[in-house]
Amino acid sequence: MTTRTFTTGDGTTILADINDSLRIVNAGPPVIALPPLKPGPIGVAMLFVPRAVSLVEQVPMLVYYHGHHGPSAIEGYVNQMPERDFRPSLAGSKVFLVEPQGGPLSKFGDLGTPAGLSSLIDGAMWNALVNGQPPRPSPIPTPKPPSLIVAAFSGGGDALNSVVFGARADYVNLISEVWCFDSMYSGEGAQWVQWARKPENAKKTLRVRVSTEVDNAGGSPATQLKIIQEAVKGRPAANIDVAKAVDSTHEGLPGKFIAQWLKP
Repeated sequence: MTTRTFTTGDGTTILADINDSLRIVNAGPPVIALPPLKPGPIGVAMLFVPRAVSLVEQVPMLVYYHGHHGPSAIEGYVNQMPERDFRPSLAGSKVFLVEPQGGPLSKFGDLGTPAGLSSLIDGAMWNALVNGQPPRPSPIPTPKPPSLIVAAFSGGGDALNSVVFGARADYVNLISEVWCFDSMYSGEGAQWVQWARKPENAKKTLRVRVSTEVDNAGGSPATQLKIIQEAVKGRPAANIDVAKAVDSTHEGLPGKFIAQWLKP
């Protein structure tokens, strides 16, 4: 896949390979960069810079691990149903959306590991600067985002667990929030409470939402929601945002909150 960029009234979308070898080698004009590589172990991502963002390096980066899907490309997943396309609702938001491409059963390969997320953050920022509208030279080193929100929907929860729990990567101190949308299928509710209660995470917010569709079906996220609710009831935590099941379909759940939570 070669890098592809297009701009609409909502903002600029970049479909890009994320690879450590794709880096600028001369910060001054003209921009000289290594050619895009074929998809490798790092993979492909959809990057979206809303129209409200003028300098992408000055807004939070939201990395979103999606759920199970059949189409082979991230663009196919997002376009498969309107509930999966957050770009129209984010047009006025100060955020940089990064959606890595996962396969069946939400398997993200290296992108679902701490090392892969580090590469994804750098590669996304590099591409947003060099291939955005208008294109700009990327400083050396590639800038980090000022803060990082890591989110997961449905089966993307396993990747979220991997990149947050016990990670010692360079992005850990950038995390400001973690969002879980119907994503706890591995019995991890108590582990998320423990993570939020660690002293070093006191300023990081954990947000958990479960849809009534999953709750009524008795799925694992509903069970984990009750575990978190009981834990907070017995010992309140200011940085844990948990609510009763939301009146929503499974697929419609993330879109009810993403733009809302990004408002100042």
